[in-house]
Amino acid sequence: MNPHVSSDLGAAARRPYRPRRTTGAPTVSVVVASNRSRALLSDCLNSLLPQCAQRGAEIVVARAADASDLAQVTRAYPRVRVIGVQPGASIPQLRGIGMAAAAGDVVALTEDHCVVDPRWLETLTKGLSADADVAGGSMDNAQRDRVIDWAAYFSEYGFFSMARPENPEAPPLLTGANVAYTRRVIDSVVAWASEGDWENVAHERLLAGGSALRFVRTAAVYQNKNYRLRDFCIDRFEHGRDYARRRLAEDPRSHRWLLLFGSPMLPVLLIFRVARAAAKTRWSEFIRALPATFLFLTAWSIGEATGYLRGPAQLGPVAS
Repeated sequence: MNPHVSSDLGAAARRPYRPRRTTGAPTVSVVVASNRSRALLSDCLNSLLPQCAQRGAEIVVARAADASDLAQVTRAYPRVRVIGVQPGASIPQLRGIGMAAAAGDVVALTEDHCVVDPRWLETLTKGLSADADVAGGSMDNAQRDRVIDWAAYFSEYGFFSMARPENPEAPPLLTGANVAYTRRVIDSVVAWASEGDWENVAHERLLAGGSALRFVRTAAVYQNKNYRLRDFCIDRFEHGRDYARRRLAEDPRSHRWLLLFGSPMLPVLLIFRVARAAAKTRWSEFIRALPATFLFLTAWSIGEATGYLRGPAQLGPVAS
């Protein structure tokens, strides 16, 4: 087996590597959760490599793929640490495995269907300080020709738009596709991710433990994937279902049936939230994509209702 490819978490965690410290600043690792095409991963890595080389930051790719695929990625990117994970692993699992292997004082996360702004890493890590253990940036859309790709962006990442208004009275909403953590909280985030928890659960727990979260508006990541209508409807349904079940498990006091009966109103509520967050600078695209965006948010809402019907998820490690 190529020494840059590990098939288990233990082997990855034993690597005696430390990112190169070029200044007095903290060392940095970037973790890419990857379970999509190699072409998307290549675009992501090509956007990361120059700024990571400049900062002396390591790149760790936790990729759910077969041995042949992993070997090709490793040959193409010898400076990237590739961790092989069994196909079928979830995005939270991939994040957890990659973070556990990362050696930096700061660990930044993104996903293989994203490309980053040329100053993303510098800008994002500046958001971390003595009082902020988590910093997250904004999301935009790199695929701007097709209506369906705009709809996918608005329905999944519109809430994290650079143009969204800030509420100083509430903690910021941050996405796991564009976030960085200090070493103080990484072990906790890894443990939760390994149980299948998405970033919203981790961030709520960190807040409850006294950690501060910060939104860094100019640290931009761009969604870079072409979508199919049916496939993304299924994706939204599954995410909505799993969100509801994990929500019930996380807070047993949740009013399950009230949430279920309120779910038919979710598409309209979510459309207004997306419009408030993202449409300010994207009105033309938002209006053109509105029917498909509404369809995707409806699929999410049906999934969420299904999750409330099924009841709480069983917490614990998720099979890969």
